[in-house]
Amino acid sequence: MLTPLSQLQKGQTAIIRRIDASDSLVQLMEMGFLDGHMIMVDHIAPMGDPMAINVAGYVLSIRKAEAATIWVELAPTQEPV
Repeated sequence: MLTPLSQLQKGQTAIIRRIDASDSLVQLMEMGFLDGHMIMVDHIAPMGDPMAINVAGYVLSIRKAEAATIWVELAPTQEPV
């Protein structure tokens, strides 16, 4: 089930599956938002905008409107063994 990145909570991890941003698609891809990449929500500002996303080993800040165009699949949680 795909969910917009803007709906994730702090600490959630997901895999990018699709980007619908037409105006900022190239910019998002240059920043590391690529299909199949694992991301994690590092922080959300108190008013909900912007969001700090850990992608490709570094933290990027994006606006919630941009995050709404990035569709992700929640990563399966791993149970302790």
